[in-house]
Amino acid sequence: HTLTINLGQPGHPDPIVIETGKIGRQASGAVTLTRGESVLYATAARDKDTRDLDFLPLSVDHQERFSSAGLTSGAFNKRDGRPAEHEILVCRLIDRPLRPLIADGWRHETQLLSWVLSYDGERTCDPLAITASAAALWLSDVPLKKPVAAAMVGYVDGRLVMNPTLEQMEHSRLHLIVAGTEDAVLMIEGAADFLPEALMVEAVSFGHEAIKLQCAALEELAKVAGKEKKYDTIKTPPEGIQAAVDEAYAADVDKLYSGSMTKKELSTAQSELSKRVTEEMEEVF
Repeated sequence: HTLTINLGQPGHPDPIVIETGKIGRQASGAVTLTRGESVLYATAARDKDTRDLDFLPLSVDHQERFSSAGLTSGAFNKRDGRPAEHEILVCRLIDRPLRPLIADGWRHETQLLSWVLSYDGERTCDPLAITASAAALWLSDVPLKKPVAAAMVGYVDGRLVMNPTLEQMEHSRLHLIVAGTEDAVLMIEGAADFLPEALMVEAVSFGHEAIKLQCAALEELAKVAGKEKKYDTIKTPPEGIQAAVDEAYAADVDKLYSGSMTKKELSTAQSELSKRVTEEMEEVF
C-alpha cells in the first residue's frame, strides 16, 4: 500500500510518500517514508505478554547512519557508535506527542525504531522521523487513539515557510517543529529570534494545517492497511476508585507535606499511608 501526501506549499514540490506491506512485515507496523531523495524506515513492535508495571513501557530509538549520506566513519571503528546528542533529542521529539495518546493501561513493552536510510542533504529529517514513527504505530495493533504527524516551520524574508531547506534555515528567524493530531497541537519545539507572540501563534497554526493533511491521509491508509487495535489485555482501575481515594485521603496527604518531618520520617509515613490506602480500598473495590 502506498500513500502520497501533497502539502501544497510554495517551494515544497516533493510529496511525502508512505509505503507499507513490503518491508518489516513481522513487526506490528512498519513503513518507509520518502520525500525527495530522503528515505526513512520506521517500525513499531510490541511484546506478546504484558508486564507488571505501573507505567507505559515505551522505548524510542532513532538513528541517522553515515551510510544514509554515502559516508563511512573516519575513525578506527567503522561502525556507527552510540547515539549522537541530536539523535537522542529526536527520540524525545518522537516520544512526546505519541506517549499520551496510547491507551491507558497498555503494559506491553513497545519499541519504536526509526532509521534514516537515505539523506539528500536538502532538508532536515527530524519532522519526518516523527511522522514515520507515528505512522508505523498507527498501523500497528498498539492502541494509539489518533494518527499523529509533524511539520517544521521557518520564517524567511518576512514569510512563513513550510519544511524549509537547510539553506533557508541559515537565514530563518524561526526554527519550529510542530507535532499533533488532526484536532489539536500536542508539541512544539524550537527557537525564535525575538518574534512577536501573534506571529508565533500564526506559525503554530501554519504548521498544524500541514499536520491536518497528513493525519487525514493516515486515517485513510489505516482503513486499508491498519491492524485491529488490541484492547483485550488492558486492565483499567475500578470505576470511581480515584475519586474515593481523593475524598478519603487528600487531607492526610496534605498533612504529610505541610509538616516538618525529616526525609526518613516522611518516607516512613508515606509507606504507612500507602499500605493503609491499599488495605481499605481492597475491602471496598
